[in-house]
Amino acid sequence: MRTIFFAHDQQENPEHRKHVLELSGYVVRLFASHGELVEAVVQGPAPDLVLIDTLLEGKHGFDSAQELSQRFPKRTWPILLSSQIYRLRAFREEALRCGAQDYLLQPLAPDEFLRRINQAIAYFVLPQKSASA
Repeated sequence: MRTIFFAHDQQENPEHRKHVLELSGYVVRLFASHGELVEAVVQGPAPDLVLIDTLLEGKHGFDSAQELSQRFPKRTWPILLSSQIYRLRAFREEALRCGAQDYLLQPLAPDEFLRRINQAIAYFVLPQKSASA
């Protein structure tokens, strides 16, 4: 089973998105802060994807994405940033500069949310595995 680390903000209850992911076969570990997320990634095992809301406790989600990208430059898992309030194109561009592979504007319909999660995993992981084979 694939594992998703989900660092959620306090703006919204994460249970709905967690439930959608679990119904699709993912194991989801929730983290309420930047520190908890980074500690779990460092401790391992690595997740298949990291989903980060922008308004985290502690550091901002953009900072979390950047730190993970810098600490794990050869990672085999994508980072997705998610936000309900930062809706301008400039925030999407900032997310990509910070190392995120996608920027999800919430709310998303469950099928679109899953499509973007699956797409990120497929495009990030498969080319790297093919290149090393």
